[in-house]
Amino acid sequence: MSNTDKNKILITVGVMILLISIFLISWKSHVPTSRFKTYEMIKESKEKLLSTKVVCWYQSITDYKAFNRTIDDVISHLKETNTDFIFRAFWKYKVIPETCSELPLKQRRTCEIAGYSYENFKKSINEIKKELPSIIVSAGIPTERIDINEYNPITGKKYTKEEIWKMALDPAKWSLTNPRTGKPLTKEEFQFNRGKLLGFFPSDWSSPSDYKWQQAYAYYPDITNPEFQKLQLSWAKKMIDSGADAIWIDMLFAQARMFYKLTKDPYHPAVKEAYEAALKQIDEIHKYAKEKGKYVYVGGWTNFLEIKDSRGNPAYPMPDFDFVVNMIWEEEVKNKNLSKERWNIFFAKIKKYLGNDTLILIFMDEASVRWQDQPLGIFSQYLDKTEQARFLEIADRFFSEKRKEFKLPIVFVYPLHGGWMGTNAKVLSFGKFKVYDSLAPEFEIYETIKNLAQNKYGDEHE
Repeated sequence: MSNTDKNKILITVGVMILLISIFLISWKSHVPTSRFKTYEMIKESKEKLLSTKVVCWYQSITDYKAFNRTIDDVISHLKETNTDFIFRAFWKYKVIPETCSELPLKQRRTCEIAGYSYENFKKSINEIKKELPSIIVSAGIPTERIDINEYNPITGKKYTKEEIWKMALDPAKWSLTNPRTGKPLTKEEFQFNRGKLLGFFPSDWSSPSDYKWQQAYAYYPDITNPEFQKLQLSWAKKMIDSGADAIWIDMLFAQARMFYKLTKDPYHPAVKEAYEAALKQIDEIHKYAKEKGKYVYVGGWTNFLEIKDSRGNPAYPMPDFDFVVNMIWEEEVKNKNLSKERWNIFFAKIKKYLGNDTLILIFMDEASVRWQDQPLGIFSQYLDKTEQARFLEIADRFFSEKRKEFKLPIVFVYPLHGGWMGTNAKVLSFGKFKVYDSLAPEFEIYETIKNLAQNKYGDEHE
């Protein structure tokens, strides 16, 4: 190749580089600054979440009056325990009013003591953020319950009982059958089975033949129903508008998982539609928060991993969760011994399918009805106060070791305040509450939580 040819090539390459540089500069100048700000916001938000070391379950940050406390007491508890992330600081299970004052007099008093209104939630967050501006406050919304008197807190729309019943899950929509009888699984039969488990109707209803939807208190909703999707999103939006930094969605993939177990087919339309609807809810919450100029974390259970293809791999794309939650099993609490095999399998699976950029929270879930049914019930009713403190130390050390072993952001959630111990619980907080409280004389594990939390940071965290 002659020198002339080489010079031509060099000139051509130089011109191309110059043109590309001009294009990139021009492109960047035309891209909205907000896009770069959004990228930086997401990056910083995710880094903050993954640096979380101390998570406390404080449910709720509004019910302090019932416990003869003030919001300053709540703030002190959070400060003393170096809390980075408040898990389920406010939990939407039954209908939440805008303000307690809008309720009838008898209900108003109960609402005020529990602080169970959006107004109280917003006020509590504002007070906490004055003292702890960087703390992450998470709220929770359900996918397993719609009350008969639901309303949309964003639009104000109130639903009739008939409209709510239309949102209730009906297996006949996909022609599903009862595996025991081979007959079509009716809406009433399904609603009876779920309602019995979750306490949605009078306890003396003993069989599906007793079920009367007009007299039930609540129903199990259909996540593929567009109207329910709007309703559920309105709960999340209201929490965000009230100041929540994170939304935990309970049982988001439960419908897909139930239908997968029922059909044994991961790609059955009933499974596919439920899974895709769940993914959509996550995306819509993220989208709403970004429109408000904020990045809100979204989390849920890990049961989406149980929907597998023929090779044993997850059948669908992973959800865009920022954090996931799993619980310690009942027997692990009762025996005060965590299964290394079980947790090793679980964390290996998380690392394989979610990577290491999703916060993993491990906690003792609350009872649904009986204390025997869930780990928090067993923890509070079966273990004495010394055993409870010891188990917290065991669990904290165990999951701290797993954090190092798997190089994953694993955090054991301390049961600081809140969580239902069971309708039949006998050991009550302060002798009267079926809500767990670590400062109650019946349990007295607050100092243990403080010591464990402070060991995570030493003196570097205020």
